[in-house]
Amino acid sequence: MTTTPTPPSLRSESDDKNAGAPAPPSSTQATTPPTLGTAGLLTTLTALLLSVVSFAAAGIAVPDIGASLRASAAEQSLVVSIYALGFAVPMVIGGRLGDLYGRRRLFLIGMAGFTAFSLLATAAPNITVLLVARALMGVSAAAMVPQVLATITASTQGRERARAVALFGATAGGATAVGQVLGGVLLSVPLLGAPWRMVFAVNVLLGVLAFMAALRWMPSTSSPGHRSLDLIGTVLLGSALLALLLPLSQGGALGWPAWCWALLVAAPVLFAAFWRWQLRLHRDDRVPLVPPPLFRLRSYRLGLVMALMLQSAFGAFTFLYALSTQTGLGWSPMRAALVLLPFALCFLVVSIWSGRLAPRFGFRRLLTIGGVVQAVLLTVTAACVFSQGAELSSWTLGALLVGVGVGQALMFGPLVGAMITDVPPASAGAASGVLQTTQQAAMGLGVAVTGGLLGAAMASSSAPVAEAYTTALAICLVVQAAFAVIFAACALALPKR
Repeated sequence: MTTTPTPPSLRSESDDKNAGAPAPPSSTQATTPPTLGTAGLLTTLTALLLSVVSFAAAGIAVPDIGASLRASAAEQSLVVSIYALGFAVPMVIGGRLGDLYGRRRLFLIGMAGFTAFSLLATAAPNITVLLVARALMGVSAAAMVPQVLATITASTQGRERARAVALFGATAGGATAVGQVLGGVLLSVPLLGAPWRMVFAVNVLLGVLAFMAALRWMPSTSSPGHRSLDLIGTVLLGSALLALLLPLSQGGALGWPAWCWALLVAAPVLFAAFWRWQLRLHRDDRVPLVPPPLFRLRSYRLGLVMALMLQSAFGAFTFLYALSTQTGLGWSPMRAALVLLPFALCFLVVSIWSGRLAPRFGFRRLLTIGGVVQAVLLTVTAACVFSQGAELSSWTLGALLVGVGVGQALMFGPLVGAMITDVPPASAGAASGVLQTTQQAAMGLGVAVTGGLLGAAMASSSAPVAEAYTTALAICLVVQAAFAVIFAACALALPKR
């Protein structure tokens, strides 16, 4: 339990704006913030890139893993979901530990763990060992990934920050498609006894390189002040996230047993208890896990709602896309992945370009344009998918997704930039952890809801399999377009800059 009083300087009349800013540095503390630089930025982004690529590539490799290790359907789904659970549940704690004990230190610890457990996954002799390795990879990712955005916030300003945030958004969004393409390529390489082992072996090589680069180029940042951790809040938040994400990730595969519904009922109660505890600590001048003043920032509060919509819709799309193209249309994993490649490249280019536009036009305007473009292109894509059905052309779909990538790129990066504008460096780790936990939970929510609806629809439909899947994909795109319209409306409510 946290009992350390917060320094008086944290309880000032500017609490709403500074969201838990630390006391002014003493004479022994550095007054000049560290600079990130291009090499430091690229090194820091490797944590985000590796974590997302590993998630996407493993999803492509699941059928091969099942055949090689004789895993059941439930065990195969766990290969993906147990990593997501290990990643999402301790994310806020990882961000807070980075604030307290140094973000570079947590980055290095997380990267070392991610690399070591990737090696264990590569050599896993059975599905049990692989699942343990995947869970520990997720926990390691939760230690290193929150330090990415926190380090950017603490060591950049102005145009440099806009550029860094644009690259952050490009990495976060584009890495999913890159991971699927990479997974398809690696599954074609007959090394290490089974193709799926190459998916994890690549993590080992990249992890070693990223660790050495961080020792050289990543700046050391932290939040000065008392080093105390809210243990009760940590337990409450971890329990709430488990109660939400565990049934969402496994309920469909297990047939939604009673314990899944019981956990879903308990989740909001645990979240409410966690938030009451955070408010109590803040009122008592103690240090909460998540500073309540963060949520007094309109840009951050509204941004979380927008991130929830964006990620849940994107999670549903990636899930349905893989099923519709491979199971419904019979495409190979490589073909399905290559159709997404132009989308990924367009996303990366436009995301970087949006970083240059943000200081000139503002996040609010870019987000609104992105939402409108996304809604229009998704509607056109949905009409094409529905009309072509089982005869859906990969060339047509790939070309339309390029336009979708433009709109999505104008939504991802600028949203992160808008959210962290008012967040002080002292709260950067907590803000990053909450944002990325929200994103992971939203992805799981989108996949779970879509999977449940798809299963019910397939059970009651008499249409051919290919048409049933493409119809479901078209409906998903329409829902995603509706979310984009709401996203644009929310962007207009952001503070003007």
